[in-house]
Amino acid sequence: MKLSSKYFKSEIYYSYKANYLPSICKIIGDEGLGAEIATEYEYNLATRNQIHPKSIILSAPYKSPPLLQKIISDRIGLILICQVDEIAEINQYLENSQVQNIGIRLRSPRPNKQIGFPGNKEKILELHELLGKSENIILTTLQLHSGTQIDSQIFKDGIKYLLDVANQFEQQGTKITQLDFGGGFPEASNLSESELDDLFLLLFETLHDRGWDKATCIFEPGRYIVGDAGLLLTQIIHVFEVEGTPWIMLDTGTHQCPKFSNSKFRFELINRMSDPHNTSTSIAGCLPTDMDVFTKRYPFVDSIKKDDYLAIFNAGAYTYTWSTHFSYPFPPMILINKTQISPLEAPSIR
Repeated sequence: MKLSSKYFKSEIYYSYKANYLPSICKIIGDEGLGAEIATEYEYNLATRNQIHPKSIILSAPYKSPPLLQKIISDRIGLILICQVDEIAEINQYLENSQVQNIGIRLRSPRPNKQIGFPGNKEKILELHELLGKSENIILTTLQLHSGTQIDSQIFKDGIKYLLDVANQFEQQGTKITQLDFGGGFPEASNLSESELDDLFLLLFETLHDRGWDKATCIFEPGRYIVGDAGLLLTQIIHVFEVEGTPWIMLDTGTHQCPKFSNSKFRFELINRMSDPHNTSTSIAGCLPTDMDVFTKRYPFVDSIKKDDYLAIFNAGAYTYTWSTHFSYPFPPMILINKTQISPLEAPSIR
């Protein structure tokens, strides 16, 4: 993501919800990135990693009163709001002369999106009038999170939409200084450095053409940073056929690599990764339900055997986060950091 500084002023905040294992967040924090957090646990973790509250963004539809009070007291850098009543909720925790910067999360115009504000004139006017009555709350930022695993067209459409709404706010007299493009980038193995550079160049040219080249651009990557850093080692427990299609069953399931993570998992036999992958194979998990299916007709190697070891790649983002607590034990986790190997402890969140 350092490529962004080639073209425009930018700030990078790691999205803790992608993988909030403490050791992972510590490594990323040591690289100088800020933190985009959604919960009190993530906020406490970020501050323990010596990330200053000014370098933290709170972005979540639900902000518990204790968390909101704490972060405002600590002078957090930015709070992104999704509903009108959050303005009053922030106001009640501000001290007499305290100023709090906020951002508005815009609802993506893509289908089936519900979080955030619509970017229509009526809502913009309502927000402008409400914020005009709140002298200690300063709107500095507009955010658009277009989704996950976004492609170049979605990114391009998002730029246009965000700038269109920013222009409407400025026409009302509100100065927007930061444009937050959220995250949504795929795993680094699925988005090359040159492709990312092309996206940033497109953004630079659009900002320049539309007169927004002085704005600070914010990015909140999660999957792009940790997605392909995680690997789950599994073992094949059954090899069978269903209506002529080869199937294998693993000793893990979608409770540990959930479909909800929207990850682009890759499946490889660890001792045959260079073999031809020309056999369509379906891969099932071990849960006692026919719904526990990773993928169907996946291009795979032939002559698979029970007890073969299989690696699930791109398992670093949103797998632990979205995993569910079925009554099978959670697999042990280890961290390989350069030449150091150490156990990873699952955090206890209550």
